[in-house]
Parts: sequence; structure tokens; C-alpha cells
Amino acid sequence: MTGMHDAFKEHHASPEMEGELVMTESGFPEEWLSLRNPQEWHDWLAQKHDQKDQIWLKIKKAHVKGEGVLLAEAVEEALCFGWIDGKMYSLDKESFIIRMTPRRPGSVWSLVNRKRAEALMAAGRMTEAGLAAIQAAKTNGKWQAAYSSKEVPELPEELEQAFKDDPLARACFEGWPTGEKAHYLFWIAHAKRPDTRKKRIAETLERAQAKKKPSP
Repeated sequence: MTGMHDAFKEHHASPEMEGELVMTESGFPEEWLSLRNPQEWHDWLAQKHDQKDQIWLKIKKAHVKGEGVLLAEAVEEALCFGWIDGKMYSLDKESFIIRMTPRRPGSVWSLVNRKRAEALMAAGRMTEAGLAAIQAAKTNGKWQAAYSSKEVPELPEELEQAFKDDPLARACFEGWPTGEKAHYLFWIAHAKRPDTRKKRIAETLERAQAKKKPSP
């Protein structure tokens, strides 16, 4: 992975951090992008947004001062280029990594990201790639159907049954912030294929069973 200049650095997961890292079946990401500020993330996207299918980006937590990129800053720049944020894994007390990918034409829009995109358009920051993603969402109805973090859909039948068998996992899930619950349930509801839906339900259940928060 190379960047536009030396500020774009690859980082590799250290064995010393294994106790703190979130592991999945596919394994923890072996490398991620570490940047000094939002402008460097903008510059990377300007060069690579149409060449890469994903990137893991290091994010500093809100209380951290100095160099780095905050989550809101990362998401705004991603929206400008038609990209979107995804899974997050904790690194340490000051940072986490997040997967960034180009937005798929049929992907779901949250109301908060639609409002962000509207503000970015008004400010003249949206690129052609970002505008194309918005137009695609307007064409397929996802833009109009953007969901609010205050709207929590009903649990899918399969997840409801799993929670009946594991009340502790349900209690953990119910303790998640309303917006995060909505995100996961809309994510499940908009799966296009049965196997994708099954995997998303399994992942949601797994996080609840492990008493994990939905994000760092």
C-alpha cells in the first residue's frame, strides 16, 4: 500500500497488541493507513478512490489531541468521494481502525449521512464520484428511504429466536445505543441474498454474545 507521499504509512498488527485487538474469522487486518490530518485523507481519496475496493484507516478518538483523523472528518471526506465507513476494530485507548469502501449502488443511506452529504453539496465539497453515488441513491429510492437513528425496526424472526435462546445476548444488544441497533437491523433487512442475511444476523448475534459494543 503506497500513498502520495511519506505521510501515508502502512502499519502492521503487532503481536504485543493481541490481547486488545478484536479478532474475526477472517483475522485482524494486517495493515492500515495512518494519516496526520483530514487533508491527507482527502488527498488519498482524490488519488485512489477509483482504484481501491477498500482501505483500513486509523482513527483517533475524540479526546485525543494532536495529529490524526477523527471519525466525523473521515466520514465526511469519504462521502465526498462516494465512499462509506464500515467495520471498526479497537487498537488502543486512543485509536481504532475503520474499513472504508466505495459505496455500492444499492447500499442503505442513514439519515445522518444524507444530511452530511447535503451539507457537503451546499459547501461545494462534493466531487463527481460523490455526486454519482447520491444520484444512484435517488434513482433507486435509497436516498428518499434514508433511515433515522431514532427509528429502530423490528427484530428479524431469526434474531428474535436466537435471543430467546440467549437472554444475556439480548440484554447486551438492548443496551446498545439506539442508532447502533438501527444500523445493524437495517443492515440485516437490506441484505439482497439469503446467505448474506444469514451472515449478518450471525455477526450481530456474535457481537451481542461476546458482550461487545457495536463500535470502539
